[in-house]
Amino acid sequence: MSEAVSMAPRETDRLLQVTMGLWFGLLFIQPFEKFVAVKYLLMVGLLIASLPLAMRADIRQRLRSRNMVLALALAIAIWCIAVSVASPYSADSLHALPRDLLLQAELLLVGCLLVRNPGQARTALWVIIAGFAAVSVLSSFEVGAYLMHHSLSEGQIPRSHKSFWGGYATMASFCLPLIIAFAVSTAATLRQRALLAALVILGVVLTGLYGSRSPLLVVAISVIVLFGLLRAWKALAAVFLVIALGAGWVASQSNLGYLEKYRSLAQKDTYVTNQGLSLRLDVWSGVVELIEARPLLGYGYGWKKLAWAINDGGYAERWKANDPGKAAYFLGETEKASYGKVNPHNYFLQVAFEIGIPGLLLVLAFWLATFWLGLKGLVRGAPENQRLRAVLLTTLLAYMLGNFANGFWVGGLANMACALVGILIGLALNEQSAAAVESK
Repeated sequence: MSEAVSMAPRETDRLLQVTMGLWFGLLFIQPFEKFVAVKYLLMVGLLIASLPLAMRADIRQRLRSRNMVLALALAIAIWCIAVSVASPYSADSLHALPRDLLLQAELLLVGCLLVRNPGQARTALWVIIAGFAAVSVLSSFEVGAYLMHHSLSEGQIPRSHKSFWGGYATMASFCLPLIIAFAVSTAATLRQRALLAALVILGVVLTGLYGSRSPLLVVAISVIVLFGLLRAWKALAAVFLVIALGAGWVASQSNLGYLEKYRSLAQKDTYVTNQGLSLRLDVWSGVVELIEARPLLGYGYGWKKLAWAINDGGYAERWKANDPGKAAYFLGETEKASYGKVNPHNYFLQVAFEIGIPGLLLVLAFWLATFWLGLKGLVRGAPENQRLRAVLLTTLLAYMLGNFANGFWVGGLANMACALVGILIGLALNEQSAAAVESK
């Protein structure tokens, strides 16, 4: 009998290790655009491993803790399910829920329920960095192989979602702020910081070659905010100097080829005109028209059905006849929009399209509560967690900034953001537990 009792904790500990291992595996693979099947296998494995842990008293106690971010996350999940059932495209929405929402829920819940100390949180960040490093090295091979036979003057370096290079700049807009914040905010050794610095340089070069403007802008703003949070004024001055030198170099070049678009970052029209925003105003106004038709419940979870809503609602014919700007993006040369080929290009419009204005309000409340939780902990939290919070907040800020011109409500960036929010909640719950023990 005593042997059976003594085995239970060891079995639970092994299960906990397996669960954390699967969670780390999921975090490592998120920076990859590829390996979708592996991601889902890990997701199913994590679900199977974590369900028995939910029976533990300490896990149930953490779930019952008063935490506004966790409560809002639950409300968002319930609302997503409800509007998906009521959706005119319910089959598509109910298929998307386990594929995307379940994965985000797992990453968030494991972060807040099983991350019990700063060491585990730092390990999670190292795992994400390692995944991005792998993507960076593989992308550099692809880019290098192309440049061995071509020059930059020939045009944009080819990229597709079948390559490691495809989507690299988007992932860099999230991971580079994370790496920079991690390097300057944690107790990393000199060797670790040197490796992180090399990765940052490689990442910036690859992002620059990618030819996408917003990722570099997101990285710059996030790093400026980071050093402001840390009150590292000398480092902040160095950042402005690097930005000035980079802008000066771009201005001094007579011909940048497909990288000419970087000159527009210094022009006001880039941020306020349709042309400067790569025709985003046409895209956004088109999505607003659809939202106005179903403002309360939206069209159900999942963005790919945007094409169906355009076609079924008669927007395709109307835009083709009267609105060439919208037709150019949503329809192209065809008469109908294609499923999965068009998206809202804005996080907030995407959320409103999928789950309605009430859902958007819940999501906005979730992010406000998340940043409030992080900033409150940054000021009043345990000293050993404060710099870790600076890393998390900087990275989440980068994620939100990247969502103004794009919509990363689902996918790798959203999944990693959910894990970071989970860690942020976990740090707060750990401090609450410690304070409760001390008060007894």
